[in-house]
Amino acid sequence: MSLLPIRRSRSSVDTTDPFIRLRNDINHLFDSFGNFPMGFRDPFGYETLSTPATDISEDDKHYYVHIDVPGVDSKDLDLTVQDHILVLRGEKTEERNVNRTWKERLYGKFYREIPLPADADADHMRASLKNGVLTIIIDKSASKSARSIPIENS
Repeated sequence: MSLLPIRRSRSSVDTTDPFIRLRNDINHLFDSFGNFPMGFRDPFGYETLSTPATDISEDDKHYYVHIDVPGVDSKDLDLTVQDHILVLRGEKTEERNVNRTWKERLYGKFYREIPLPADADADHMRASLKNGVLTIIIDKSASKSARSIPIENS
């Protein structure tokens, strides 16, 4: 099993929150028509709820997750593992009392779920934030080799 970001087919969404499932379904629908960078409004916080861009790679010993969170401080990020799912929540806050003549940058809450494969060691992860990229390194569990099981005649 490979790591998959939250944008995946509707049949494999495994989150328990029906509002997040609905948002993911709507995002999937709009993603199929093209890129809509503005995101959707969070009905509870009236902020933009977006999904940060994510790259995932692996080698023999680790999984590497790189998530773009430009302009976000580490104190505004919450990274957890629940039921073998890596969950990132955060918020990019807007500077107040600024006289803008043009605004294109996005502000508000964001959310990302990444299901972990069976061999990911959820107890041995480390995360760092550098130049607007959150890097999460997840150790792989020691490979368990297959073994033969004898079958007895009854």
